[in-house]
Amino acid sequence: MKIAFVGKGGSGKSTLSSLFIRYLQQVRKRNVLAIDADLNMNLAGLLGVKVDEQALMARPEVAESIRTFLKGENKRVSDVSKFLPTTPPASGSNLVRSAQEPGLLPFSVPVSESPVVSLLTVGSYDKEGIGQTCYHSHLFVAENILSHTVTSPDFTIVCDMVAGTDAFAYSMHLQFDAIVLIAEPTPESTEVCKLYMDLARQSGVDQLIHLVGNKVEDADDIEFISKTVDKKLLVSVPAMPKLKKARQRGEVVGGELLDPTLTQIMRIIENEAQTPAISPAQRLEMLHALHLKLNEKQWVKQGYGDLASQIDRDFQYLPQLAGAV
Repeated sequence: MKIAFVGKGGSGKSTLSSLFIRYLQQVRKRNVLAIDADLNMNLAGLLGVKVDEQALMARPEVAESIRTFLKGENKRVSDVSKFLPTTPPASGSNLVRSAQEPGLLPFSVPVSESPVVSLLTVGSYDKEGIGQTCYHSHLFVAENILSHTVTSPDFTIVCDMVAGTDAFAYSMHLQFDAIVLIAEPTPESTEVCKLYMDLARQSGVDQLIHLVGNKVEDADDIEFISKTVDKKLLVSVPAMPKLKKARQRGEVVGGELLDPTLTQIMRIIENEAQTPAISPAQRLEMLHALHLKLNEKQWVKQGYGDLASQIDRDFQYLPQLAGAV
């Protein structure tokens, strides 16, 4: 399962992502590859680890190394510099099948050894990029990893996403089996969620979205979120003063903070997300269509050339056996 947590900035994406990761680790005993795709990079702190700046995927040398691994023997990609965010896997590509995938290991931070939890971080702007780069370009390598991944019952990817509707810039919105859309009971948060739902319908991924209310105090909050977003809530998360105080003291998410109430909420999310509404084959077909659309852009033609031939119509994701690390 590949699952993303999205929503307005400050809605609780990172907190709920980290709680879900700990639930998979501590309760379900699953191996997890966590990806922090948020500009603000909060996931490491919530999980109690530190990220080496040299390992950030936004660094050109890191992105090149990861793409070299993903390219493998794929002859349709002439050079790693020819990767677009929509470049699909093809015959000869290396696929990520483990939370300790060797091609990603130099850039991941270990969170837990048994079960294995590893963290990849996209990163923020660096000094040289200020005023000259777009954060969406930093997400390209994360999109490449996600499209070149095969999960299993024992291997899950959890992604703390960019804020708001930024996921629709290229292909991030269609890279997942489930998307947890987080809404606070405020007009600002629900309007972002409503816009996200509208874009999801237009792009054909609305079936993947599970609406979760956060910081909910009463039935009025639930009704407000559901009515404004025009979607029924999967589950609502109450305000968590204990967790807030623990974070103020510098404590990490996990352990006793994952109480029975939160554990049940995470279980509901997992159960609902386990049966994707879009199959891997359908998602790959959508990625192909998006790749051809992006290939027609002038900046792609000028900077990359014609990359339509990167599509391998015969390629299929082969299911992975349980037991991957």
